[in-house]
Amino acid sequence: MNLVFSITELSSLTNKSRPSLYKYINAYEVGQYDLIPFSFIQLFELMDKPNVKRSEIISYCNMTFLNVDCDIKVNEIVTLIKNNKNKLNLDKIKTLIEEEISNG
Repeated sequence: MNLVFSITELSSLTNKSRPSLYKYINAYEVGQYDLIPFSFIQLFELMDKPNVKRSEIISYCNMTFLNVDCDIKVNEIVTLIKNNKNKLNLDKIKTLIEEEISNG
């Protein structure tokens, strides 16, 4: 598998422990897909694509592994984004949010 991220970075992006990630990666590499959650199989398949961009992997992780249990409003926003992700420019939204946070 083409690891374009360190295990620590991947752990942060997926909200999964490093030991779990090592277990999933090892299972993926030997074809034991029944030991891996489907969302991680999709992630590893994306990472295996030639010329995959870091931004594509980050976008996938943000949409799939986002941990939002702190506030009902945030959950509503995430649901709205997920339901309309094909109509939105997620990279632009992310950039605007980051700019707002850094200026804020």
